[in-house]
Amino acid sequence: MLISEVIAPLPVADDWRRCEEEKELNLAEAAVNRLQTVGLRFCGVADQALPRLRGALSADILTRRALDQLSELFSFLRIWRIDKHVFIDPLMPPMESYHRDLFFQIYSRKENNPGALVEGTLLAVGGRYDYLLHNFWDSEHKSNPPGAVGTSVALETIIQHSSVDIKPFSNDASFSILICSRGGGGLLEERMELAAELWEENIKAEFVAVSDPSLTEQYEYANDHDIKCLVIITDTSVSQKSSVKVLAFANLRSFSIVFVASVLIYLMSSACWFFLILALNIS
Repeated sequence: MLISEVIAPLPVADDWRRCEEEKELNLAEAAVNRLQTVGLRFCGVADQALPRLRGALSADILTRRALDQLSELFSFLRIWRIDKHVFIDPLMPPMESYHRDLFFQIYSRKENNPGALVEGTLLAVGGRYDYLLHNFWDSEHKSNPPGAVGTSVALETIIQHSSVDIKPFSNDASFSILICSRGGGGLLEERMELAAELWEENIKAEFVAVSDPSLTEQYEYANDHDIKCLVIITDTSVSQKSSVKVLAFANLRSFSIVFVASVLIYLMSSACWFFLILALNIS
């Protein structure tokens, strides 16, 4: 796939360096000029580069699907308010040969020059490798192989370049909240929004990264990951901004239910933590 996405400050080299790298490949001058044109026209922030790519590329099925995937990813990142740090570089090669479809690189950039297209410090790389997994999938399996996404993180580099203090979560390290949905087509964006709000308050929160998971799937996820508290939202509660359901349980057979007007205020209140501690001790 021609298009890859870069999440975070743009790591594109300046024109001179990229030109030198292309010359080292022994490309014809005309090819180098075309590549430079592509870089100038289509490398940039996602909300500007995507419309340009749609207008310039052919409208075949594969190209349209690639652009749709980028648009969908960009809409999800907008929910978490990091869309302004998303850049597209059509000339970015995958870091691993087995990466197909979507792949990305994450860079750190100096804050004193936010608009410059300069190189930064590479913090992480990743991408999809469904194709590799499919090749190794045993034909005897009746089910299809799951989707495969991998990420390599330069943890020491991230710590060295971190400009903020890493604060511990306000709650116990072993305690997490699972944001669930019931009906409404899965309410994926709403679950992502609520997760972001809880993260901002240093509350550990997760959600099943599926567009429309069943309640059974979400209960099983909570059980598998030892999550004791579930917040369940519905299309009715979202549209009417009414109460949501909070489940705190020790196992799937024993749980307590409470209806609240504001899940964020409730989860941060001392009464909630008393209720949760009480519920977690249910045998």
